[in-house]
Amino acid sequence: MEISKNTRSFGFLDEPVKWMTSFPNLFKQSVKEVQTLPGTFIETAKAFNKINKLDTSILVLTTFSDKNNTRTIALVDLKTDETLHSWNIENPYTTTDRIFNPYLLPNKDLLYSFEGKGLLRIDSTGNEIWKQDEIEAHHSLNVDADTNIWVCSFDKSNLNIGGYTVDGHERTFKDNFISKVDIHSGKLLFHKSMGELLFENNLSNYIMKSMNMDDPLHMNDVQPALETTEFYQKGDVFISLKNPSIILHYRPMTNELINLLEGPFISQHDVDFYGDHSIVIFNNNVYEGLSFDRLESPEVAPGKEYGAFTSNIVVYNFETKSYSVIGDSIFRANQIFTYSEGLVEFIRPDMYFVEEQNSGKLWVIKDDEVVYKNVLKSQHLGYHHLPNWTRIIKQ
Repeated sequence: MEISKNTRSFGFLDEPVKWMTSFPNLFKQSVKEVQTLPGTFIETAKAFNKINKLDTSILVLTTFSDKNNTRTIALVDLKTDETLHSWNIENPYTTTDRIFNPYLLPNKDLLYSFEGKGLLRIDSTGNEIWKQDEIEAHHSLNVDADTNIWVCSFDKSNLNIGGYTVDGHERTFKDNFISKVDIHSGKLLFHKSMGELLFENNLSNYIMKSMNMDDPLHMNDVQPALETTEFYQKGDVFISLKNPSIILHYRPMTNELINLLEGPFISQHDVDFYGDHSIVIFNNNVYEGLSFDRLESPEVAPGKEYGAFTSNIVVYNFETKSYSVIGDSIFRANQIFTYSEGLVEFIRPDMYFVEEQNSGKLWVIKDDEVVYKNVLKSQHLGYHHLPNWTRIIKQ
């Protein structure tokens, strides 16, 4: 205690001894910090081993929480782990509100939405250009061939409420919308209810197929077609509805539902084009309402085994109207699984990026080999960032 009070000196040993005497307080502070960390941080497994065999730069746009509960959007090179540019974003919401799937424009302007909040455009220095707050944007953000923005949204004006009646009993639920926004002004150009779309096409039964009565649709991606092919037109959109496990092919220009896909995928997120005659779907492969603490039934003798499930990538071929799976053995061998969110992005035909969102792991797989596996290191020792729909920047 004499050193800490500056009443006695031990020469070169002063600083080490001070550190040792203060360690209990530092440890208590560290424990307290970890105990109060928001859900935007994930504990990193002590046995976690990263892999980096990348032979070329892969640029990603990612978001995370920083020290002051603000948010950072960063352009990162996975090969070198170098941050090439970053934007600091004020967080006026709760400690767990996240920025989803930001989009980088050529002039370094950014498009982004806070979780269930407004949609914004800022310039390269962080100045706000416009804010669209008529809707609550969430999950994915995609730009079409005419540079309009498509987002999943909730409608503030009607409190997002849809409804139906069963045997005289009324039931309300959270409706989901697709919205098109002008990239230059932020003006809302198109807004369509998914409950309404299903009703118009005599498909309201899909509202009741979910185990979640309050949020039976849960849209998580709206992907616009950038060109016309034999199987879809430029301006069509493909919509992922997680809870009924369906993909909708919709033509906003004529308000036509072209097709409804219901295949070997469940609770899926993220639908993308794959060549000119297929789409790929990130298949979470888990049913809504699963409770992991109730998976085991030790009092019941095990029955016949009907399969081990991980997430995977499902391909739908429009030409053959058939489904196939990509990289299933890699997903199984590495136990790549996320209960919610998650995405896949093909960098080139033989290489794709996977965000295993719940665990925070980022993967690059090339020719059925893992060439990259890592997490986004955070400022908290032993913890990494929760990713939020990481975007691959095509070079």
